[in-house]
Amino acid sequence: MVSASVGALRFAMTLRATRAWPKCAEADRAMAPIRLLVMDLDGTLLPHGGFISPRTVDAIRAAQAKGVIATISSGRNIPSFLPYAQRIGVDGPLIGMQGAIVRELPAPGDPSVGRLVRHIPFESQLGAEAIDWCKEHGLWGHTVVENNLHFDDRDPHAVIYRGWMEGSAHERLATVPDLVAHLAATPLQLSKVVAHAPAGHADGVLEAARATFGDRLDVTISHPEYLEFTAPGVNKGAALRWLADRLEIPLAQTMAIGDQHNDLEMLAAAGHGVAMGGAPAAVLAAARYEARLCEEDGAARMIERLILNSGGE
Repeated sequence: MVSASVGALRFAMTLRATRAWPKCAEADRAMAPIRLLVMDLDGTLLPHGGFISPRTVDAIRAAQAKGVIATISSGRNIPSFLPYAQRIGVDGPLIGMQGAIVRELPAPGDPSVGRLVRHIPFESQLGAEAIDWCKEHGLWGHTVVENNLHFDDRDPHAVIYRGWMEGSAHERLATVPDLVAHLAATPLQLSKVVAHAPAGHADGVLEAARATFGDRLDVTISHPEYLEFTAPGVNKGAALRWLADRLEIPLAQTMAIGDQHNDLEMLAAAGHGVAMGGAPAAVLAAARYEARLCEEDGAARMIERLILNSGGE
């Protein structure tokens, strides 16, 4: 989660104050009842370095008991957040990699990562361009093809990812001597490119990356250290629209909660968009509501307020 500057927060608050957004529980209930709840994971349900609180789990389950369909939309690959989804007991389908991939939630006892429902990839040659651009701007990039990760031999982040993936039955990691050359010569359908940089550096190059790739790739930030590239039109907002249409639920009856740049389109598309406290100014401006911090059960409080009508205090 990124804390915006005081000036940026004031700017976002000014933007939100100019719109007739609900400020009280009575106004909340007067809007279309919520039937679909889509939530980001890291920094929204899951504090960085922490765990999902019992209050958050209880709020989600109580919403489901009222007939609300609940699921997770994350920048992560689905195998890495499937255990969290199963612990909460969300309905699915699960949305991963900014919406590039969607899988059904596997049935209890099914050891798979779920049936693939949707995958929107892009060509590896374009991925080579993205990783080469990242190198020129001080970032290390790797590729993801569904559950397979490819790193350059020289990328120090490969060791970190091996540790994260240790024991995974589904994700695989490989390294090559020159990732750019490998991608240029090997036809692959990439789910996304992830680029790593020191915290804050991704913010500084986001607009330059968008200007360079234009309508050829979508570029966003999923974490202060991660710049991500997906196929054109792939973002969490498009995934929310797709899911709502699949379920025949009007967008006015959807609620989305998130905390980062990669959640912006989703919060703007939802009838009830909720930005977590401390989100970047642009994300706060796109949302209808601002929650408390993740560490203060901000998501749970907003579910209690908007779905359970219990105040959220």
